[in-house]
Amino acid sequence: MTTSSFADLHVTDVGRVDAQLPPAVHLDHVPTAPFAFHVHRVTCGPLVVEETHGTDGIHLRLPDRPSYQIGVPVRGPLHADHRGEELGLGPGDAAVFSPWPETTVVTGDRFDMLLFDVGSAALEDMLEALLGRTVPRPLRLLTSMTVGTAAGRTWADTVRLVAGTTADTAAVLADPMSAEPLQETLLVRLLLAADHPHRDALDERVPTWGPRAVRRCVEYIEAHPERPLTPAGLAADAGLSIRALEGCWLRHREVRPGHDVGRVRLGRAHRDLQFYRPGETTVTAVARSWGFRPQQFVAAYGARFGRSPEQTLRGPAWA
Repeated sequence: MTTSSFADLHVTDVGRVDAQLPPAVHLDHVPTAPFAFHVHRVTCGPLVVEETHGTDGIHLRLPDRPSYQIGVPVRGPLHADHRGEELGLGPGDAAVFSPWPETTVVTGDRFDMLLFDVGSAALEDMLEALLGRTVPRPLRLLTSMTVGTAAGRTWADTVRLVAGTTADTAAVLADPMSAEPLQETLLVRLLLAADHPHRDALDERVPTWGPRAVRRCVEYIEAHPERPLTPAGLAADAGLSIRALEGCWLRHREVRPGHDVGRVRLGRAHRDLQFYRPGETTVTAVARSWGFRPQQFVAAYGARFGRSPEQTLRGPAWA
């Protein structure tokens, strides 16, 4: 089960900058007042997402480890030295760093950047789960990636969501039921956005089979809606690739697997709202207990049941 952790560092004291900055961070020049340096880090299984922003430019040394690291400039340019290659990027592009070589990232003043870090084995395992076959390792990713395309924007928006500091985001990441599917979504969207030797294969048509595998998966979802229920997990149980299982689902049910997961969980949330009395729980608590964001839950509940979840919680007199 995935467990998430959160960490923040906020430095504003110009006189104590050297003592408070992380060892891997060095200022580009003598700090000026007012000074600010902030890092928000989210660790979710094999993923680490950091948002770093500050008033003064920095040199950041990325660690040598078996992970793919992607730097996304949000505000201001980003320069990097990776495998002897100089990269200069602005908003709309991202730098992709392969495992092991030491990399230095340099920002300008008044910068804001995202850093996405994923263990190489996790990303390569996900690619194999999508394709249903083994792939040569390590996976070779191009050293730069556009986040201005539809696929790139979708991935970058998901990274920003994870890096957010809202209570809703923290609740989603704190619960494995919602954190593990989100983690998987980030990996899939990265593989669809980045350039690599297997990118075209992800767009190829896949064969589909009869409804038996889908029916077994639906029965499992209905029996265990409280579990993470990721596409990779369902596909592995069915003995299919993720793409093949999704194709079968679309063929026989005309929806994607996530639709049935949401349908069953919404039904369980409806049952909870009927069971509890006002004061014993809240709509927000019930929504989060079933992996929904509260605003998303209210809209989906109203569309399905024709009334608000608050009306159900208050009882028949309010329905």
